[in-house]
Amino acid sequence: MSTHIPGPAFLTLPEAGDTAYRKVLRKVRLQALGHLLHLGTAHPARDARLSALARVLAPTAKKHTAKVLAAVGLHDVLTPLLCHRGGLAPLEDVLDTAVPTFLAALGATGVLPEAVLWDRPFARLIDARSGLEHKPENGLIEGILADNNGTELRVGGAFWRLGTEPVPEAICSRRVLHPAGPGVHISLVDTNPLSMVEAHPDKSGNALSLGERSIAEWSTGFADGVKLLHDGLPEWAAALPRTPVRVVPVGYEPEKHLSASYREALGVAYMTLHPSTLTLAEALVHEAQHSRINTLILLDPVFENGRTTWTPSPVRPDLRPLAGVLLAVHAFVPVAVLHARLAAMEHPLANPDDEAFALRRAAVLVGNERGMRNCQELAKPTALGRKLMRAMQQVHDWTCAQHPGGLAGAREACSDALPEGVPINSPPC
Repeated sequence: MSTHIPGPAFLTLPEAGDTAYRKVLRKVRLQALGHLLHLGTAHPARDARLSALARVLAPTAKKHTAKVLAAVGLHDVLTPLLCHRGGLAPLEDVLDTAVPTFLAALGATGVLPEAVLWDRPFARLIDARSGLEHKPENGLIEGILADNNGTELRVGGAFWRLGTEPVPEAICSRRVLHPAGPGVHISLVDTNPLSMVEAHPDKSGNALSLGERSIAEWSTGFADGVKLLHDGLPEWAAALPRTPVRVVPVGYEPEKHLSASYREALGVAYMTLHPSTLTLAEALVHEAQHSRINTLILLDPVFENGRTTWTPSPVRPDLRPLAGVLLAVHAFVPVAVLHARLAAMEHPLANPDDEAFALRRAAVLVGNERGMRNCQELAKPTALGRKLMRAMQQVHDWTCAQHPGGLAGAREACSDALPEGVPINSPPC
């Protein structure tokens, strides 16, 4: 069996050197940066600090666009900015989380033409470079000063230069970002204002919890999942370091896996830990695919009737807007590729005698077919929506051809529903 899928598959399965998603993501980061600048120029009397920041940031962004956008793209910067821009979170989330994190990142790049002082008190700073959270034992961080020599935090009336001086007794520093393979980390903090917004009938928000498992177990479990993706979906896994996934733990589920994501929280995935490496690998693909298509939806509706036309879901027990069905199929089409590739290479996790794997593989194909059919029959796609649907269909056709007996064989192998254990996702907010 050839493991190569002919032709580019737009935002569905990248090829080597594929830049499609990076271009889309860059546009969204530019919009977020524009929103931050707008906050400082449209209402200068509201907060003079934002005005001062915008004055320095505007020429810096023109001269050093790539480095500024990299700082904007940090999870703790981009999510609050997009949530506020969408009217889903208060300005305080930008002032207290996004701006300090953004300034700390810029201070490490050496691009600031002058020092920037942010003297609004805030509770904590998450340093993406070190993976540490810095938080005063009592009170608040009184301000942050960023210049080309780095970043200083003001605590107790004194400045402490981040990363170059011993941590003062007044500051508690702890590691909150734990690597879990290239492009994936486990986060013990969550700065997404929408994390407890829930619309799935089987879930009640996404409260952070390790589920009585150690952070080492979480890191190892997902690192094994990433390694499996490098085996079965190498072109997809190779793109992870450029668009990292932040896994926020929401408990341990030994029998089923739950996950969630939000349109404005790109790259943030709420997941339970599961003993199956294949399940965790699938979940990483599932939620990262949601980020890809959600990034596009922030620029283009994809389906003109995505919010207004409702239909049975191929993966959930409730009716879903057509946009939700699109997200589900787009997430599971690469999962079907993973199954086919693992089976072709006779991977130990894809033993042909394993009835559970055979059922899972067949059920995903059948669910994809049903979801694709719903979208094709009901959707009113935009030009980019048509391009995306063609790419999904191309990959889906390939996976069906690899299954013993094709799609008909998959239908015979399973009932017309995905088995329990499918990662579930909250609808786009």
